[in-house]
Amino acid sequence: MGNQFKEIWQSLGANQRISLILASGLVVLAMIGMMIWAAQPDMQLLYGKLSAEEAGKIVAKLEQKGVAFETGSGGNSIYVEASQVHRIRMELATEGIPAGGSGPGFELFDEGSFGISDFVQRTNFLRAVQGELARTISQFDGVESARVMVVMPENRLLASREGQDRPTASVFVDGGGLSTGTVNSIRHLVANAIQRLSINDVVVVDSMGTVLSEELRSDGIGSGISNDVIKYRKSLENYFTGKVQSMLDRVLGPNQSEVRVAVDIETASVQTTEKTFDPESQVARSTVSDEDSQVERETSGEGAGATGVSSNTPAAGGAGQTAFSTLKEREDKNKTRTENFEINERIVSSVQNPGSIKRLTASLLVAKRMEDVRGQMNFVDRTPEQLEELSDIVVTALGIQLAPGQTAADFVTVKEMAFAVDPFENHGELLKEDATIQRYIELGKNGIGAVLGIGVIIFFMQMLKRYKPEKMSIEVLQPDQMLQTRKMEDTSVVTPEMLNELIRQKPANIGVSLRDWIGDEVSKK
Repeated sequence: MGNQFKEIWQSLGANQRISLILASGLVVLAMIGMMIWAAQPDMQLLYGKLSAEEAGKIVAKLEQKGVAFETGSGGNSIYVEASQVHRIRMELATEGIPAGGSGPGFELFDEGSFGISDFVQRTNFLRAVQGELARTISQFDGVESARVMVVMPENRLLASREGQDRPTASVFVDGGGLSTGTVNSIRHLVANAIQRLSINDVVVVDSMGTVLSEELRSDGIGSGISNDVIKYRKSLENYFTGKVQSMLDRVLGPNQSEVRVAVDIETASVQTTEKTFDPESQVARSTVSDEDSQVERETSGEGAGATGVSSNTPAAGGAGQTAFSTLKEREDKNKTRTENFEINERIVSSVQNPGSIKRLTASLLVAKRMEDVRGQMNFVDRTPEQLEELSDIVVTALGIQLAPGQTAADFVTVKEMAFAVDPFENHGELLKEDATIQRYIELGKNGIGAVLGIGVIIFFMQMLKRYKPEKMSIEVLQPDQMLQTRKMEDTSVVTPEMLNELIRQKPANIGVSLRDWIGDEVSKK
């Protein structure tokens, strides 16, 4: 094997030897790189999106435990060996690392201490609530870190003016692209965690200085048109616009019409009570009868004496005098009857909440049609009947009930115009396509380089396997023929230039020539 390799090496030219050395060096370097890469431990993420304080605590603990680690993402991420990730997480969790968020939580009260004033106790409680809220908010998708600041009113014996004794909260989030739902969830989370805190008193601000909660703030109907009313009206307009636009696209084609719907909604709360009486449907409820009788009597007399004792006693002052009297009697009777009837009464109470639709109007722009008129493409206007049909379609799609005397033109305005062509309409798609093409080109370059390198190595390996030294046929000459051949060779002089040329053309003949020359010298001696 060694002799064969030696013969192959001797049979190669200078360029072939250099190429073989380079190829062998590349193969050796590749193998060494693969061995080094395979020997490196598999590092996996232990914790990510860490603050500088938390990362420093974790690094100090890992160095104390003698655990190999790597940092990334500007020191915000820490990597350890894959086999130790879960064990280290459990060990650090028992020590309360990482705490998450910023600031301490309820671990402030783990160690009780005597002699703390009420002010310090309330301050620590507020710090703990802020820290716990910050940790919870940091777990939201898209939030890297958070800070919560809460302002609580002081406890006073005297009543303060209204509006000055309510708590407020501010939330700072480090993260971009938070959705409205996420911001609203943060507001509700903070408002429900703090006593007497209104959701409208929670402000959410991002790292760019944008007040994310401004669009969600609602001051109520009494303070004018609130953001809730504006959002509600916008959602209704978008709903009706999409409903009508989808129908027009099926009739006119895509990008051939543009519709906008305006919604007028009720912003006040109205309560109505209506009473209705029906005298025809009466029912006797009760009857009261009252009877009253009165009797009058009148008495009169003749020859009666003077009023006194003597006149009232018989046989007084004279004898044989007789008194006569007359009696008159009158009786009056009154009868009263009272009947009470129950009349049918109907009471209807209705409450109209804010948000009901008072009126719907729409504006419709229709693109003019292009038709071939005598070999030229010209705009062709639609007939009034066709525009009226489109107006009726919009009214029907919006669900508008036309009252007697009303027409579709009272609610829908239809105009036919030539639409302008947007030169940047497909600019975004073209940029995406260019970015995709460039990415594929870069991948192709890297792939081609790797394939060429592997191909060169395979080519040289196959060339070495297929190469076989050229076999030379040596004829055994008789002594007379050898003598004649030597005489013929002696007649020609071999110069160094000729020898170099022969060696270059037939490197394998060097060994044969040397053996012949050595044999000739030995035979001469």
